[in-house]
Amino acid sequence: MDQQGAPRGAANHPPGGHPPGGPPPGGHGPPPGGHGGYGPPGGYGPPGGYGPPGGYGPPGGYGPPGGYGPPGGHGPPGGYGPPGGYGQPPQPFGAAPGPLRPPPKRSHLALYVGIGCGAVFLLCILAGAVTIYLYTGVAARELAAPPAPLPSAPTPDGLVDAPDAGAPPGVLRAEIRDLRGFPARAGKLHHFVGEIHNTGTLPVGAPRAKVTLHDARGAALGSGDCATQVRFLPPGEKVPCALTTPRPAALATFKAEIAAAPASFRGKLARLAIADTKFTPTRGQSPYLVSGRITNESSFTARSVLAIVSLHGADGKVVGVSQIPVGNGDLAPSASGTFAASIVDVADAPATWQVLAVGYSE
Repeated sequence: MDQQGAPRGAANHPPGGHPPGGPPPGGHGPPPGGHGGYGPPGGYGPPGGYGPPGGYGPPGGYGPPGGYGPPGGHGPPGGYGPPGGYGQPPQPFGAAPGPLRPPPKRSHLALYVGIGCGAVFLLCILAGAVTIYLYTGVAARELAAPPAPLPSAPTPDGLVDAPDAGAPPGVLRAEIRDLRGFPARAGKLHHFVGEIHNTGTLPVGAPRAKVTLHDARGAALGSGDCATQVRFLPPGEKVPCALTTPRPAALATFKAEIAAAPASFRGKLARLAIADTKFTPTRGQSPYLVSGRITNESSFTARSVLAIVSLHGADGKVVGVSQIPVGNGDLAPSASGTFAASIVDVADAPATWQVLAVGYSE
């Protein structure tokens, strides 16, 4: 017996006991409520009790509608946890389940930024590698097969004698070979280069070939000398020549002819040694450069010492010529002088090069 309610199962207390009825709502107190018993409506009987609906108490008691009786089985919809499970915000116990909320979307901005930075970094590395490869490739092509030097012709140290009066008459003859013309890289100039050969038996003095320019109709447009600065060309020897002239707009062909002149020089040719030669290929607008050192091995002072530098193509023909004085032009016995000959324009890519040195006793 509880002071606030009737004993369980009392048959004379409708409604609320085991039979319909039990005590009136509210236990021993006056209806509705009395002292409240175990609480109206429901107490231990319906609504509530062990039957539907109500569980052990009124709505809001120990459980929502559904309790241990139907509807709801042993608990409210959703099992032992509140509706919503792990995917919903907390809801009051016994509330109707709401729709599942999808998980929040994660931002991929940081991932995209990282991928972009990595791609830019890789592109920079690739660009640098390509640049290095191209640069080293060009340098390698320029320096892989530098032109090889040709041997220099020996120079005698002795008198250049005139032909004996009683000797059979000699042959004075020379010709120009492999003459070619080509325009300058800049300006309106035209270059000609070739080689003059002494094909006779007598020395040729100041060898040169006259070059005449013609238009398409054969009319002469001008002329000049493909000349050398040597004063004496022995029989069987050759020397490169060069001519630079303004280029006529109507230039179509050219013709060269040579008239060999006897040598007037009667002094001595100096014996000159060439050493420390170096070839520097062109890069961009820079010229080809050939440098070296010349030593006077004669017993006298060498006058008008000259370095004649020629570049030759793969076919052996002259493609560029430079003639440059050594030092101030004179070398005492055993003295040396340096030279640096530059060639800007060439008819073709050089494959070999040669340095000739000449000097005279007077």
